[in-house]
Amino acid sequence: MNAPLICPRAALDGYLQARYLTAEQLSAASGLPVARLDDLVAAGCMPGPSYEIHAAETIHAFVNDVATTVVERPMARWFARDLVPWLAALAPRLTTTSPQALVPEIAATLKADFRTGLARHARGEAAFDGVIDRAGEIDEARLDAHFAEHVLVHWRRGTWGICVYDSHRMENVARKTLAVVRLRRLTEDGRKSAYTAPEATAVRAAIAEYDAIVPPFSPHDHHESSRAQLGEAALAVLNQEQSD
Repeated sequence: MNAPLICPRAALDGYLQARYLTAEQLSAASGLPVARLDDLVAAGCMPGPSYEIHAAETIHAFVNDVATTVVERPMARWFARDLVPWLAALAPRLTTTSPQALVPEIAATLKADFRTGLARHARGEAAFDGVIDRAGEIDEARLDAHFAEHVLVHWRRGTWGICVYDSHRMENVARKTLAVVRLRRLTEDGRKSAYTAPEATAVRAAIAEYDAIVPPFSPHDHHESSRAQLGEAALAVLNQEQSD
């Protein structure tokens, strides 16, 4: 879970404005009313917002100096910009089919694209969770479970819009997943304190692959990201070794 906000609000606002669209902006870009976007999110036809800004209403009882939050109200919702092409492709299908009827087809397409990404980017070195092994073999039952319990859940939540470039393409989510798996293995989950020359070369290549698919995290999230805990932790060790 996120720690309390540790960055200036202006820095967070700048990040959001550069990388995301408000519900109103996404509506204007897609030509769909905000209420229609909400319906699509509820049905599972598109991801929800990656960020929400809330305002809390509190009551202060000065008899005991206790503050109680009464209600939180959403002030702004920020959606990944790559939902614009997603909605452009989805819109024609919505003219003849209900969002609810499209959900199974969308999920099947997303899973097929995720599977394609695993096969394309594993390169025989990034096994994880029994879904794909070091030989590149995919366990279909485990893939089904991982996709349903993790990939699709986070797609609907808008999570991938934070940590994957072009997150509407599940092949990219698979590539990001494998990039993190690779970094975890090579850096011993970010704890490795020394590298041989071949190990250093492999780690730098893995960091480059990670950077190619994972965008910068916000000032609010960066400290918890795999970039900070894996890539930057490893680079600190490598750079120190280089300077010694």
